[in-house]
Amino acid sequence: MKSRLSRRFATLQKQLAGIGSVSQGSVAFQPPGSWRWTFKIKGKTACVALSEEQATQMHQAVENHKQLEEIVREMRQITQTLILETVPGVRRRKPLSAIPKAR
Repeated sequence: MKSRLSRRFATLQKQLAGIGSVSQGSVAFQPPGSWRWTFKIKGKTACVALSEEQATQMHQAVENHKQLEEIVREMRQITQTLILETVPGVRRRKPLSAIPKAR
């Protein structure tokens, strides 16, 4: 299992390196003919008007951010699983059921 998880982790690292630009928020078309990028700043929603070209690039950056979050989530799970299952730890009375395991 360790080698399989280690290989998966290495694959995720390569994917992470190739992600490109990232941005949080969302991009939406606002009739008539304009685009809006909506995002949060200190808990408040902000909105910026975009050209069509800006909207295309911002949309890709937002999609990249979603992919980044998914990759990091999986890397976190793999790291936790590898540490808890391969590094000697303390003796427990109950198993670690609250921590999600990498598949």
